Amino acid sequence: MRFNINSDAVVAYTNKLEKLSRSALPVAIRGALNNAAFDVKKNTMPAKAKAAFTQRKPTFFKANSKVEPAQGLKMESMKATVGFVPKGGKDQSVSDLEQQESGGNIPGRSFITTRFARSGNAWNKSVRAAARIGRINRVINTRKAGVKNNRNSRQAFVKSAVHAGKGGYVIGSGPKGENTLFEVRSIKRIGGNTVIKTLPIYTYEKGRNARVKATGFMRTSSLESGGKIERFFIEQAKRQIDKLK
Repeated sequence: MRFNINSDAVVAYTNKLEKLSRSALPVAIRGALNNAAFDVKKNTMPAKAKAAFTQRKPTFFKANSKVEPAQGLKMESMKATVGFVPKGGKDQSVSDLEQQESGGNIPGRSFITTRFARSGNAWNKSVRAAARIGRINRVINTRKAGVKNNRNSRQAFVKSAVHAGKGGYVIGSGPKGENTLFEVRSIKRIGGNTVIKTLPIYTYEKGRNARVKATGFMRTSSLESGGKIERFFIEQAKRQIDKLK
């Protein structure tokens, strides 16, 4: 959003500021730009994000967004920016926001969660700590279970689950034939049978990309805050006038 000094109200304050001090006008413009950037971070962006996304972590957008305020007195190069920077270095959720803003493919989505990976088996909750993909370091593949002539048989699944053990993980076929990562919840012998209880926590497809629709939440929030910039400038101009009188 560019700030053009062309309305009657803004021109009137511009003339007053230029007569007061060399720095009064640049300082007022700088303050207005920073007001708009912080308004995006604190107000319009969280509101647009709430409408566009399922809020699994209500503080995610505020916590991972950052304002780089305008500095100095050179009006022609003065700018304030607001965007997302992952805390502590790298965060895949933050990295994916660019595609979610404009639409496109998010690479590296071989594993996609089911609701059973989330707290309370609910889509609007965060992934359980124990089910986060970074915590899963050993997975047994039923296709390599050594059962001849029927790689996807129940026998192969049971053998793989027993090998993985309670709390372990198995990749096999889900209810619709898709590849699924299961968490082994229990293994029991009942009569002459081995009874396995599992949870399907991820669907799996090697090299899969996730296609996402554009949300435009940052663009609309920036335009909304940008629409307030004239008011921000007048407030900053009045502050400078009161200070320098």
